[in-house]
Amino acid sequence: MNKANRNFYVDTAIGLAFLITGISALVFLIPTGWIDFTISTTPTVLGINFGTWQSLHKWAGIVMMLGVALHQLLHWKWITAMTKKILPNPKRIRSSKVASPQAKTA
Repeated sequence: MNKANRNFYVDTAIGLAFLITGISALVFLIPTGWIDFTISTTPTVLGINFGTWQSLHKWAGIVMMLGVALHQLLHWKWITAMTKKILPNPKRIRSSKVASPQAKTA
């Protein structure tokens, strides 16, 4: 499998996990005051009960965390190269201060 396909599958899994986690989080924000618990002891949202929403939320969150960790590992060379490019090199700063001519006072 080439890098582009691998990245596509990893990023798609992260995206789907993010979507499921986000939707389930919104379900938990729904006020439950309007639900009549005398009719049903297991109320549902979009046909899915709250226990299943909770499991979906938990497992999608775990998949998302693992996917992001894998994404970081797959792009580690790029991350380190960009970090070196963007952040100043302390050795270079220190050596330029030593080499710079100091102003002489009379």
